[in-house]
Amino acid sequence: MFKSLFFRVVLAVVLLAGLAPFSTAQHIAATPSIEHVEVLRLPSGGYWGHPSPFGFNRGPGYMRASLVFDTLVWRDASGETIPWLATDWRLADDGITWTFTLREGVQWQDGEPFTADDVVFSIEYYLDNPGTAWFMSQVDQIASATKVSDTQVALTLKQPFAPFIQTTAESLLIFPQHIWENVDDPKTYTKPDAFIGTGAYRMIEYSEAEGTYLFEANPDFFLGEPYVQRIEFVPTSDNFLALINGDIAAFDKFGGVTDEMLEPFQSDPFEVRTAPGEWGMFLFFNLEQDTPLQDVRVRQALAHAVDRQAMLERILYGFGDVGSMGFLPPANPFYNPDLIDYVYDPAQAQALLAEAGYNGTPIKLFYAAGDTETARVIEIITNGLEAIGLEIERVSLDQTSLDAAAVEGSYEIGVFGFGGLGGDPDQLRRSFASQSQTRGFSRALGYNNPDFDALAGAQLSLTDPTARRDAIFEMQSILAEDLPVLPLYYTARVVVFNADVFDNWYYTPGGWGGGIPMPYNKHQFIVGLPTGLEIRE
Repeated sequence: MFKSLFFRVVLAVVLLAGLAPFSTAQHIAATPSIEHVEVLRLPSGGYWGHPSPFGFNRGPGYMRASLVFDTLVWRDASGETIPWLATDWRLADDGITWTFTLREGVQWQDGEPFTADDVVFSIEYYLDNPGTAWFMSQVDQIASATKVSDTQVALTLKQPFAPFIQTTAESLLIFPQHIWENVDDPKTYTKPDAFIGTGAYRMIEYSEAEGTYLFEANPDFFLGEPYVQRIEFVPTSDNFLALINGDIAAFDKFGGVTDEMLEPFQSDPFEVRTAPGEWGMFLFFNLEQDTPLQDVRVRQALAHAVDRQAMLERILYGFGDVGSMGFLPPANPFYNPDLIDYVYDPAQAQALLAEAGYNGTPIKLFYAAGDTETARVIEIITNGLEAIGLEIERVSLDQTSLDAAAVEGSYEIGVFGFGGLGGDPDQLRRSFASQSQTRGFSRALGYNNPDFDALAGAQLSLTDPTARRDAIFEMQSILAEDLPVLPLYYTARVVVFNADVFDNWYYTPGGWGGGIPMPYNKHQFIVGLPTGLEIRE
């Protein structure tokens, strides 16, 4: 395969340059006094696809691709939009035309100049290849892209779209026309030039078998030489021990953390930072399938039978929140706290099943195997459902196959976990509106409520914050009544790190890249400071 040859060549170049090869046996030296961080080693958590604009999987994969490829604008620790490939952006009086002024002097990593043509080409390529763009980016909201001048592009939307900057401009990766214009199958394209971006880091190597990735600083990056010079993602069996032993510089965890587990990291050189939950675990009911779940009373019975408080206590150790029936977590500014809930009540669940005339038809429960947390979730779910007489057939898949089943709609009940829940609440439209083109693990299939659809469409163009908040609140109320999905819990977040290696760790309010809640915003590695574009000295 090309990867083997390419990476052998790259490794030879690295060795000739006097740089250390990629080795997980190498430990991180504490270097608090140097001007830059030479090596930042992080846990890989597995293989997340290849880091091209089209080959990555989920948030961790997007994060790796974002090191190589840039977007028009970005976001720092303030949660505010900051200039990136674009230095200015303005909305015309028509409410649908955004004009971006591009940064001058930017180069692709092969030395070719970055131009307005590249931006127009990227948008048109995404539109010509439906389903290839990062699902959070909502590129389908764009009607056209036009080159205004050598330094300006105009993006015209199909309709007023209030969350355009965060969900699209901040997340849509731009790529070079001179490389991709002859590529017919972008998802499988993995030749070396597939990893040429304008980004702060060059992709040096990755291994699907080992789940490893190596990135090195791009000395010609438009902001200057990045503060962190080399980022390595390596496999670990125990992140807590790996951090103590110096094998990694940091790790993050969503929920399932106790004070006792964090005790070894409460003194120098370690630090711990936490944030409320923007990642959740959900039961999605596939209403495209002909199952007893078509009856809302069966869904309500299921909700009453699942002990979500037990999940919070036994799985998250209290480090999180029980799911809200409106889907959005308390961490989201648009969270509606005044919704109907379905407390654990087996007797009520049995009464609802009887009222619905449930006849014992089995329902298939799809989930990803191999994870202790998920195993506990499945145990609590199945114990609760079997106790009320609901027949469940377990279907265990690997994560990739489960995600594929979500896209295909081949599941009946699916256990899906994902983030992005603290970002713009248009997530509700993408996940639940009947006309939404989104497919995947965050999409409620077969759900159709005209009142919800009307609100989902209206909130897109509401620029008055109070009016939009009222619409989003009502959308959550409708979801709580209809129950197309059962939110189980939201995990609080923690990042634990060795401050002597790298100390600029933060959680971005509302997430980055369209809402990703992880503490790996590339801005922190590039600049070395929480905010701004000046690189740390």
